[in-house]
Amino acid sequence: MESVLTVVNDDLRANRRAKRLAAVKQGIAHLCILILLFFVVVPIYFLIVKSLKSPEQETMHPFSVSFPLIWENYSLAWLFVKDYILNTVVIALCQTFGVLLVCSCASYAFVRYKFPFKNVLFIIILSFMMVPGILTLIPQYQMVLNVFNLKNSYFGVILPAIAGAVPMGIFLLNTFFSGLPKDLFEAAELDGASKFRQYLIVALPLSVPILATLGIMQLLSAWNDLLWPQLILQDERMHTITIGLAPFTESYYNDFLSLGVPFAGYVIVSIPLLVIFFFASKQFIRGLTSGAFKM
Repeated sequence: MESVLTVVNDDLRANRRAKRLAAVKQGIAHLCILILLFFVVVPIYFLIVKSLKSPEQETMHPFSVSFPLIWENYSLAWLFVKDYILNTVVIALCQTFGVLLVCSCASYAFVRYKFPFKNVLFIIILSFMMVPGILTLIPQYQMVLNVFNLKNSYFGVILPAIAGAVPMGIFLLNTFFSGLPKDLFEAAELDGASKFRQYLIVALPLSVPILATLGIMQLLSAWNDLLWPQLILQDERMHTITIGLAPFTESYYNDFLSLGVPFAGYVIVSIPLLVIFFFASKQFIRGLTSGAFKM
């Protein structure tokens, strides 16, 4: 009887220890999440709050919401950023379309076609993922400048960006295409569809989630790119938002000792990405969970 009680007591103590350990782990996890949220939410809070302040309000109430809200900051910021937004939209959409077109066609070819040295070529393409982009920066710049003469040209920004995104795009889409049911392609082939038509009527419709995932990733990359456009686009009329906002912020602050209008510009240029993600979030999440990142 005593041995039974001892075993029961040991089990109870073990359960209590396990519960305490689980509670400690949960508390640490919650603390880490709160810390991460702090570093994400607080900068956004200050960005929005300061974008609605006058210079006097920034001096008197630097961290709190001040009334009246200065919505005129957004009108002034729009006048400055609208051309930069248009330039960025053109570059980002062209890059995204190019990456999706090249990567989807190439990945489909690797999965559905047989040709010499296919596996070797696939490995070579994937090996470029291991090369840091900074190592190819100067050779790419020399090529764009001296070989193709594309400086001060949108193509000088778009084409190298597409080339740099191709290895990762092919890797993701190849993984996805390999998991598509072969019966669908065989059925389409029996109906007389060529391999290219199978790509159009079978592969592409089924690939919308992963294409949305890759498209959003490329759009974000193009929207936030600074170094390469800064090297290529010397004409101020062709500048993107990342190039234009930094000197605008510095000059406006030096003149007015205020960040209200520049921060309003930051909010404005963030809105398109938020809208795109809002409408494409379901497809983006489906792409992440339907095989895009499964090994």
